[in-house]
Amino acid sequence: MRPALAILFALLAAVPAAPQDKKKAGAADKVDPVKVDGAIKKGLAYLKSQLGKYGSLNRRRSEELILWTFTHGGVAENDPDFEKLLQTVLETPLEWTYNASLQAMILEELDRVKYQGRIAQCAQFLIDNQCANGQWSYGEPDSFAKDVPTGGKKAVASGAKKKPEKGVPGTRTKPPVVSTIPVKQMKKGPARGDNSNAQYAALGLRACHDAGVILPPEVLHLAEQWWRDGLGADGWGYLSKNDTGYGSMTAGAVGALTIYLHIQGKPWLKDKEVASGMDWLASNFTVTQNPKTAEAGQGGWQYYYLYALERAGIFFGTETFGAHEWYVEGAQFLLGQQKDDGSWMTKGSDHAIWDTCFAILFLRRATRPLRDVASEDRKSK
Repeated sequence: MRPALAILFALLAAVPAAPQDKKKAGAADKVDPVKVDGAIKKGLAYLKSQLGKYGSLNRRRSEELILWTFTHGGVAENDPDFEKLLQTVLETPLEWTYNASLQAMILEELDRVKYQGRIAQCAQFLIDNQCANGQWSYGEPDSFAKDVPTGGKKAVASGAKKKPEKGVPGTRTKPPVVSTIPVKQMKKGPARGDNSNAQYAALGLRACHDAGVILPPEVLHLAEQWWRDGLGADGWGYLSKNDTGYGSMTAGAVGALTIYLHIQGKPWLKDKEVASGMDWLASNFTVTQNPKTAEAGQGGWQYYYLYALERAGIFFGTETFGAHEWYVEGAQFLLGQQKDDGSWMTKGSDHAIWDTCFAILFLRRATRPLRDVASEDRKSK
């Protein structure tokens, strides 16, 4: 991707097989879970060894992405490094789309009742930074976010201490949401943004919605319409429909569009633009590179793509893109690419921290599926 493109921050706890995931049992026979757990453990040790060494990276900080990975990788919440990172995230002003989105995702996963007020502030930041065309850019500080009330319409019960679900590190039983906090858009962002920031804004808004934050319908509709209008002749590109489409943007677009349809109670399995994206991913499927980035002039960002591919597969509820079992092929590839120090890094890249986070999130199947829409036929393609 071009220098303006940030890596991102990305997804939710590993979960037991969803009813529609009929091939998941077979996948377990093709990927050794012991090797996967060992690779994740080694990767987490590498990330721990890098804490405090990286500083700020081109307007995107690494703390949120690392903490998101710790949250799903199985690092205990009372681990000193986990606690220190969480404190840092909570004390950091909301300044960028990526870190605000990821913070909402982290807090919703950890305790969406306890942190509901802070999640609502993340929501205010995100909706106030939506671009006029429905995208998101990197964002800017929002004075309205700090004014969001931290209490809902009803008294919020304190979050019960959660016990991890047996057998799946990083999976939590979440407390029920017993109050809602509505937010209202107070300002607009710039005229346009990019599809990288925009897909992560969708992930953050999904977390806000799951935490009981009531999002403005006009924001959701405009965001949905952007993804429809932004589809080019060959997938989604970085900025607009006029850009050459490539893997990470198309996979991210599928995930973002399904999120907005889900929040609005609309079906997505037979949606025309979602289907177009799924067909593109099947036709251009690979796990050894970010498809068509050379044609798009966007460089590699392979692990960023793999994490977007994982989200698209889980949101759509399928284990395959065409004839390819995405998790099996991706996990087998990743197990063969881990370096001796526990990291992953695309050849020619200098983002080992980010690449390692994305690899762990893929291996852990970190994305939480969307709830079924009653009117949908849940059969996968």
